[in-house]
Amino acid sequence: MLKFDSLLGNTELKSALRHALHGRFPQAALLTGPSGIGKMTLARILAAALLCEGAGEHPCGSCTACRKAADGVHSDVSVIDAGDAEIKVETARAIRRDCAVLPGDGPRRIFLIRHAQNMNTEAANKLLKLLEEPPAGTYFLMVTQSLESTLPTILSRCTRFALAPLETAQVLQLLRHRFPERDEAELRTAAAGCQGIAGDAMRALSDDTGEAAAYADAFVRALVTKNELEIFRAAERCSGLTRPQFSRVLGVVRTALRDAVFDANGMTVPLLPALHEASHALSRAVTVRQMLELYDWMGELDERIHRNPGMALLTGCLAAGSYERIQGSRPV
Repeated sequence: MLKFDSLLGNTELKSALRHALHGRFPQAALLTGPSGIGKMTLARILAAALLCEGAGEHPCGSCTACRKAADGVHSDVSVIDAGDAEIKVETARAIRRDCAVLPGDGPRRIFLIRHAQNMNTEAANKLLKLLEEPPAGTYFLMVTQSLESTLPTILSRCTRFALAPLETAQVLQLLRHRFPERDEAELRTAAAGCQGIAGDAMRALSDDTGEAAAYADAFVRALVTKNELEIFRAAERCSGLTRPQFSRVLGVVRTALRDAVFDANGMTVPLLPALHEASHALSRAVTVRQMLELYDWMGELDERIHRNPGMALLTGCLAAGSYERIQGSRPV
C-alpha cells in the first residue's frame, strides 16, 4: 500500500508535501538524495497521491487509482528508467509525444523520470519548454542522486525536495521487517553502519554483491599490503568493467571499509561476511582515520562516475587516491 507512512523519517518533508498536495503541487518536482535513501519510494507515493480518487488524505492507498499505482499498472503513470545509461534525446522526444495524449484513467498524467543526473544536454533542451509550462494536469517527478551532475537547466526549472538520512532506530525497524530471519546483532550492526541510508543496509544484508565482491576483495587485500604496485594492479583489474559495474565495486569496498572500522572498534558482526577476512586484515593494517578517509574518497569517486569519465581515468584515480591515503598524506 502506497501511503506517506510507507516512507520512514523525513517528517518535515512529508508534512510539506501533504500541504502542497492540498494546494497547488508543483508540476515539475525534483527529488534529491543519495542512492538508497528512498527517492523512488517517495516518487511512487506522490504519483499515487496525485491520482488518488479517495476522500481525506492522498494517497488513501485503497482506491482503484492508488492500487493501480502501487502495482505499477496505472495507465497514466509513465516511468522513464534507463538504468545507469545516458538519457538521450530520443527519450525526450517520446515524452513530448506522450504529453500530447490525454490521460486514460483520470484527469492527470505523471512522468516519473529516474536518474535525472544522466540526462544529456540535448535531451534536457527538448524538455525545457515542457518543464517551464507543463500541459494542464501533467506532472514531472524527477529523481536524482547527484545535484552536481544534474544539468543546471533542469535544476532551475524544478522545485526540489531533499530526503534526509534516517535515524539508526528507524533503519533497524525497517530491517527487522524486511529480514525477520536474520540475527538481531546483524541487523543492529547494519543499521548502525549505514549512516542512515537504509538501502545500503538492505543491500549489505542481502549478500547480493555478485561479481563485484571478487574485485572488491582483491582491492581490499591490496590495501592491506600498502604496496603501491599491488594497489595499482588491483585497481587496473577493474578497467574492463562498465561504469555501473565499477560503481557497484566501489559500493562493496566502502561496505568492507565500514566492517573494518567496526572490527577495529570491537564490533565483530560484519555487514559483508564474504569479505570479512579481508576487512579484518585491513582493520589491523591501517588506522581508523585512514579507513574513514578511504571511505569518503570512494564516495567522492563514485560521484565522479556520473560525469562519464573513461575507465582508465577512474581506475587510476582509485589507485592513486587510495595509496596516498594509506600512506597518510592527503591528495590534492
